[in-house]
Amino acid sequence: MLFAALALAAVEAPPPRPITVEVVRDAITDSVSASATLLDAGQRLTLSCDRAEHYGVRVSFSSPHWMARGSFFSPERPIVYRFDSQRPRRHIWDVRDRGAILAGRSRVGRFLHGLITAERLVIRARDVEDHPFDLSFRISGASAAVRELLEACGETRLRTRLYGPA
Repeated sequence: MLFAALALAAVEAPPPRPITVEVVRDAITDSVSASATLLDAGQRLTLSCDRAEHYGVRVSFSSPHWMARGSFFSPERPIVYRFDSQRPRRHIWDVRDRGAILAGRSRVGRFLHGLITAERLVIRARDVEDHPFDLSFRISGASAAVRELLEACGETRLRTRLYGPA
């Protein structure tokens, strides 16, 4: 029994998969939607844009927990995230069942800056019983994926702010 436990402890988690980008052009309207997805240990972090649905790039994550909304009247709730050893950031996210969405150019811009420079992301949220839980993501291939997403979305100002002039 002890040897089995030691053998399991010695097995390292597989490296994270690089962020994958998908760009779709509508065959009728030519409108573009794009998403970049990071999957790590069954958890999902998605960056997306869809001009037919919303303005700008959005960040969303899915959780195995049912999440607490801000109030009966509003789905907004503060959620804390942290990249590597940077200081934690607390922003208002739109909470939906088992996930949340971060929108707004300045908030998303700060998030993307952390994503392209970090190796790890931790998100702390609260479940419906108001217990905190953490989601942890190992980051791989973020810089190239975010650049591709921003170019597909036509976010030249945000791309220039993050990467400099083209």
